[in-house]
Formats: sequence, structure tokens, C-alpha cells
Amino acid sequence: MSKAMRNTIIVIAIVLLIFAIIFAVYTHVQTKPMNANTQGKNILADANTGLENMLGNIFQENNTLINEPQTNSVQENDNNNQTSTPTIDDNQTTPRENKAIELARQQWKKDMGSLEDISFNVSIQSDGKYGVTVYDTTTTRSILFYIVDVDSGIVKER
Repeated sequence: MSKAMRNTIIVIAIVLLIFAIIFAVYTHVQTKPMNANTQGKNILADANTGLENMLGNIFQENNTLINEPQTNSVQENDNNNQTSTPTIDDNQTTPRENKAIELARQQWKKDMGSLEDISFNVSIQSDGKYGVTVYDTTTTRSILFYIVDVDSGIVKER
């Protein structure tokens, strides 16, 4: 056997050894798909369990909405016309959303002093906090956006 043939065989053996080591490390490190029949401690027993827990946290009281709408009426003495001030529609909001709007309303009143000609709109964010937008009722333009943490009562302006 010539010297060139021996060197070629050694190089091929080294390359095969390197591929074998890479394959062994890859099979050891690779993530394997989870078996569908596996019962782990992080798996929910029912697909709706997580959703029910989330809804339970949002509604917080027996998963029900308050069904009594509120409107405040102020009667003028001169011509008996009734004007209603905007309030939270309890048929469409949860108690936690109502609290978020109320906290934002208190912050607005503290900062600006007046609740005249404004309206509040609430939405829940992915982190569980509520976004409350303050609108001008005459132009329907967004004035300010608050991020409200209902649990701690913290209201931040964004």
C-alpha cells in the first residue's frame, strides 16, 4: 500500500469519526415531540380549563355580568329638560373593566380637573392589564391612553 493510499484512508476514517460524533451529539440534544397520551403535570385535564380560569379572573364574581344599566339624570329648573351624563354601560362591561374605567376617570379628574365632553373606552391587553382610551365626545378624537392595573390600582399614562 502506498503512502498516498494510507493517508487517504486515514482522512476518510477521521471524517467518518467526526460525522459519527456529530450524529451522536445531535440525537442526544434534539427535542423529541411529546406523546399525545402523556399525562404531565403541566397539561390541563380539559381544553377549556385554562379558558374558564381566565374568564373567572376577568369576571371575578360568579362569572356573571351586572344586568342593571345606570344613567344619571339631572333635571334643569328652567325648562324641565333632562340631560344624562355618560356612565358605564354595565350590560357590556365586566366588573374589572368598570374598575379600570373608574380608576382612569379618577386619574383624568386629578390631572385635568373636568370630566366634561369626554368618554372612556376600555380594552384588555395580553398581559392582563386594561387599556383605557380617553375620547373627546365632540370630535371623537383620542386624547389620552391609560394602562390600568386593576389588581394594584396603578394607572400609567402611555
